[in-house]
Amino acid sequence: ASVTVQFVSLVLAFMPASSFTNTILTLPPLRLSQQQHTNTNTPPSPRSTTTLPSTTQDLTQTTLSDTTPNPLILHTPLPPQSFAGAVERAITNRFGASPAARILQSWRLLDAGYEHVQHIQPTGASSKNCYQHASSYVPSLSVKKYWENEELEWTSKLESHYPAIKREFMAAISDAQSLEEQGNNVWAGALTNDAAGYGVGWSTLVLYDRGSWDDENTKLFPQTSRAILDCGIPACEVFFASMQPGSSIAPHSDFTNFVLTSHLGLVIPKQGEKRCKLTIGDEEREWQEGEISVFDTSVIHEAVNETDETRYILMMRLWHPDLTEVEREALQFTYDCLEVPELTSDDPGMVFMAEQHIKMLRSVPELLTEDVDVTELIGKKKKKDKKYKKKKKKSGTAGKGFGA
Repeated sequence: ASVTVQFVSLVLAFMPASSFTNTILTLPPLRLSQQQHTNTNTPPSPRSTTTLPSTTQDLTQTTLSDTTPNPLILHTPLPPQSFAGAVERAITNRFGASPAARILQSWRLLDAGYEHVQHIQPTGASSKNCYQHASSYVPSLSVKKYWENEELEWTSKLESHYPAIKREFMAAISDAQSLEEQGNNVWAGALTNDAAGYGVGWSTLVLYDRGSWDDENTKLFPQTSRAILDCGIPACEVFFASMQPGSSIAPHSDFTNFVLTSHLGLVIPKQGEKRCKLTIGDEEREWQEGEISVFDTSVIHEAVNETDETRYILMMRLWHPDLTEVEREALQFTYDCLEVPELTSDDPGMVFMAEQHIKMLRSVPELLTEDVDVTELIGKKKKKDKKYKKKKKKSGTAGKGFGA
């Protein structure tokens, strides 16, 4: 929430929230440390042929007990000849074993197939879905269903940009054909065939994914993109999300506790009638236009649009506030290693080239750094150079990995 937005390959797959794989582990876990390599100058491939479990298990038929990480797993380094071990070594060398201790522990727990389950205090009488379920788990982060906006300084800043964001959004979607022609992966559905729990009514339009801006879509939504930057939002994914009339999303977890999710309501049908709403654990809230909500999607949650109109939101996936700056950087570096494995190499030249590649991927579009009036760009058609048009990623690729 990514948020987003899409990933292809199993370990390369920290599927963003915007691809929405709501996986319950039912088969033996993928073990990164089983991927051996002997040449330390050439990083091991993060790819695997391990079969993933189904993502459509009915949570109403599932009873889970609280789990606690095994201290032996937390403190035992991974095999150095494995891909997971190479990433662990690279994290330690860059950030230090102590500052990045929780991230190293998270990586080891993922490799061991650990599934963290923690029940939380119910608000009402029902406690069926009041628990956190995370396979990408950083130890000791606080867990609660909703975070109050007063706890997060950037929320009021972004809400002040709501009128401009909505005007820009409505102008863009008013010409669906033009938006489809000019944009990249416009209103893409869930990436995996197994993510049926989200139904066919959910789709996304990505602006920012794992530290990379979408050049084409930011040109279509410059005011929104600039607002994300100016408000200092600790986002790892940003995208618009639509929910079709009469659709619902089944109870599920996003399986990552170190990322929170935030929604800014843009178009909420039948507002005030509680027919378009989100439930985290046992706590139900209705989306409100112009208002931000922040919640933990590693807690079981569901959503429904019972109206006859489409609901639109701006959705963001955010680093958990309990993470230190070093820990955020280490997590982003882990993402980078999965995308560019050469970062784990022992060859300084190879690492340098990989770092330049990452720097290029993470660059901010000139449109968002130049001192220009982005309001002048609204509604203007932009020529697209088909030679450099991004290829749309195909659905059906699987992935439940770090940050899924």
